[in-house]
Amino acid sequence: MITMPKRLKLLLAIAAAISVYVLATSAERAPATGDTAQAERGVARRPTNAAHAVHMVGDRGANPLIGVALRVSDRKAAASLFPVQSWYVAPPPPPPAPVVEVKPPPPTAPPLPFAVMGSYSRPGDATVYFLTRADRVFDVHIGDTLDNTYTVDGEANGQLLLTYKPLHIQQSLPLGGAP
Repeated sequence: MITMPKRLKLLLAIAAAISVYVLATSAERAPATGDTAQAERGVARRPTNAAHAVHMVGDRGANPLIGVALRVSDRKAAASLFPVQSWYVAPPPPPPAPVVEVKPPPPTAPPLPFAVMGSYSRPGDATVYFLTRADRVFDVHIGDTLDNTYTVDGEANGQLLLTYKPLHIQQSLPLGGAP
C-alpha cells in the first residue's frame, strides 16, 4: 500500500466532495422537456423569448458548458460599469456680430472725357474754348451743352466749370496757360 501525506489526502478528499456536489446539482437541474438528448450532446437551442432563455440557462443538464454557451451579456449594464465622466462645459456660442448697414457711397460723375486745347477771345465778344475728346474738337461758349450730357457753366480760378447733367454735379477742367 502506498502511503500519502496528510496534506495530499485532504486535498483529494476536498476534490472528491466538490465533484460529488457538482454531479448531484447538475442531475437536479436536468431538462424536463425532450431537450435532454441535445443537452447531452452539447447542442444548445436558440431561445425564442427571454423567459425561455432564462429557463435554458437554468437547465444546464449533464453538460455544464451549455450554461456558458447561453450566457447573455447586457450591453447597457457593461457600459454602465465604467461610465464616461467629463467636467468639460462647452462655452456658450459667441453672440452674433452686429449687423452694420453700410450705406452705398453717393453717386459720382464719371471723369471728364475732355481736355482743353486752348481758348480764343476777341475784344467785346465771348471767349471761345476749344475742347478735345479722342479725335474730335469742340468749340464751346459759356452756356453751351456738349452731347446733351455736359453744360459749360463758366470760368473761375483758371479752370473751366462743367456740370454733369444726369446727376447735377459740377466738375472743373484746368485751363492751363490759356488766357
